[in-house]
Amino acid sequence: MPLVTARGRFRMGDVMLKGVDHVDLVVSDMDDAIAFYTEKLGLTLRYDGRPDGGLKHTFLGNAEGSFVALEEDPVGTVREPPLRGHLAFAVEDVEAARKELDKRGVEITGERTDEHGRAKSYYFAGPDGIRLEIYGPL
Repeated sequence: MPLVTARGRFRMGDVMLKGVDHVDLVVSDMDDAIAFYTEKLGLTLRYDGRPDGGLKHTFLGNAEGSFVALEEDPVGTVREPPLRGHLAFAVEDVEAARKELDKRGVEITGERTDEHGRAKSYYFAGPDGIRLEIYGPL
């Protein structure tokens, strides 16, 4: 049975996804979250949704595009953690990135080297306890 979309027809098994556009994170304080993701992680504020009111969607990323969306919920109507797993950011030099996080006051809470010893992950917490990771080659 074919899958039909507005852009055309796809057979089952055909790849129609190109990648992740963005991950939406619910935060309790938009100003604090923007400060963390821009000052601590170096993301760029690509669209500031604070003047829009409501859910105040704000998009952060790099020169190539947005990949983190922040959604503010100051009264805590969302009771579950905003992300049960974690959000991983790719870096070119994982050790240099870890040292930069240290300089910026980000506490590393865990680390892991892949089974082949070619890549490493460092874990830390963002605003509202969102689990984050940097991952890159050794």
